[in-house]
Amino acid sequence: MQLLDAAERCFREKGVASTTLDDIAKAAGHTRGAVYWHFENKADIFEAVCERVVTPMQAMLGDLAADPGSDPLGYLRKDAIHVLRMLSECERVQSVFEIKFCKLDGGPDFDRLRRAELETHGRCLSMLEVIFDAAVRRGQLPAHVDPKVTAEAMHAFIGGLMRSWVERHDFDLRAHAPWLVDTFLTGLRNAPVPETSAD
Repeated sequence: MQLLDAAERCFREKGVASTTLDDIAKAAGHTRGAVYWHFENKADIFEAVCERVVTPMQAMLGDLAADPGSDPLGYLRKDAIHVLRMLSECERVQSVFEIKFCKLDGGPDFDRLRRAELETHGRCLSMLEVIFDAAVRRGQLPAHVDPKVTAEAMHAFIGGLMRSWVERHDFDLRAHAPWLVDTFLTGLRNAPVPETSAD
């Protein structure tokens, strides 16, 4: 949709707070009234822009959490690499995540969207916990590995890599994705017993 393409460009160039509905209308070649015909406010436009991209982490985890299978860690490895490569290869995914990570300064109208982001974050953590629990039960990870804590670590690791790359583009994410994911998972396989458990 031309209007959403224009909004995405404006948000990416100017930031969400600094972009006006007039900016979006002009960039799309429409009147401000045409913008209001489709959307109630800027938050609705932003939500529609983001909905055009499937959140990579959610896409990765949904099916795997429903059925971790016989090799949950292997499937998680493959999907995590796919997520990082999807970000590195798809301009639209890059654009939306750049806006979310760096340009989302939209004010109180965006409280509903921030709450939705927190809910998405919580669902991702829950799905990761299911996957890591399956990996522990199948002997792919040491028995002392806490699936809940590990889910937090994995989410922070992948999310941090995505944010760092989107902000700077200063390394080849596609080429390094397998090494990055393998380094994290190797650490889990060799995780020491937590001090609190060793006492």
